[in-house]
Amino acid sequence: MAVQDKSIPSFPLVFLQPVADVHYLWTALSLHVSPFDENGCDLFSRLFNEFGLGEALNGLACILTVPNPERFAGEFGAPPKDTNLILRIPVEYCVDAERHPLLERLNKLGYGLIADGLPSRLALFSEYVESISLDCSAGIQPEAGSWLTSLRGPHIAENVPDPVLFDACRAEGFRWFSGEYPLLPSSAITQKDAISRGRLLKLLELVSHDADAPELEALLKQDPALSYQLFKLVSSAAFGFSAHITNFTQAINLLGRRQLQRWLQLLLYARFPGDESANPLLPRAAARAAMMEALCQQMDCDRDEQDRAFIVGMFSLLDVLLAMPLRLIIEPLKLPQDIVDALMQRRGRLGRLLDVVERAEYGRIPLRHSDLVSAGVTPEGYCRGLIQAYRWASKVSHEA
Repeated sequence: MAVQDKSIPSFPLVFLQPVADVHYLWTALSLHVSPFDENGCDLFSRLFNEFGLGEALNGLACILTVPNPERFAGEFGAPPKDTNLILRIPVEYCVDAERHPLLERLNKLGYGLIADGLPSRLALFSEYVESISLDCSAGIQPEAGSWLTSLRGPHIAENVPDPVLFDACRAEGFRWFSGEYPLLPSSAITQKDAISRGRLLKLLELVSHDADAPELEALLKQDPALSYQLFKLVSSAAFGFSAHITNFTQAINLLGRRQLQRWLQLLLYARFPGDESANPLLPRAAARAAMMEALCQQMDCDRDEQDRAFIVGMFSLLDVLLAMPLRLIIEPLKLPQDIVDALMQRRGRLGRLLDVVERAEYGRIPLRHSDLVSAGVTPEGYCRGLIQAYRWASKVSHEA
């Protein structure tokens, strides 16, 4: 088990917060570091060069909060190749004419620039700042409207707490969103969705109990939407599989039960034909599952426990998805006891890891270094697992 060496200075906690567009598709990851060290710009270099953050972005933008642009410009230089790095800069810098040459320099180095906050009514933005980022946790500031229309955007609504405020921010002119709005139960689940996901849960039960392929195929054939989603996911590059699948038996036999089980778990969160927008819970659940597995790997757990960790992460949002108690959802699946204990009571090794993964979602219950120590994870190991998980989840967001 990995144990933090207290003789080594503590590695800062790194957080990646998804930023989605109006259709709930991830468009950026917002990077936060705690505690923030203005002299620690070398951490950004390590994250890209050593930890693989650039590859994890998979085409997404990366938003860095930079309280001191002068120091950042002096220490970090140009952004890594083939990355879209956006700097979130205090609004005071963006409307201070004496600092406009610095903003021009950053822009010419290849950075996008976002003003963090609202300026005074008569302020003038630098021509290199075309977007603003606002904390909308308590609602939309009345004076925001004129700035949202005068700047090109896209503007970011941060810390959006629920779907109602998400819709209000979208109507006001925001186009990028972060916050906990995907983690609240939705009232938009239709009877058709409930039936499809009910069949999926039955399929998962059959797979976990090694049912024969014809039995699985018979259930799949009852639902065209599920059939479509299974073939779509199996063909997706996000899962590293490129062969053409022509029938259910071929897919089941070729993929194997372990991979099939994972795809069925993802399908629980996938959009169905006719849906205009993605399900915002899908990449969140994928990130949790992948991070649970990655942390389990680092602790030298065997393959079976890694699989169980993946299931815990994936199932941890089913109560939000289906708007019903988690106990009633998982009871028919007859899951192993350590999975049930982790999901229902955060008990055992998997429960402690799930607690870490939930706290890693920036903006929710704060994650502390002591939480990592209790779970047997080092801060650096946590950071690697986080980036590995978001690398997969960013693909899932656009391909599932």
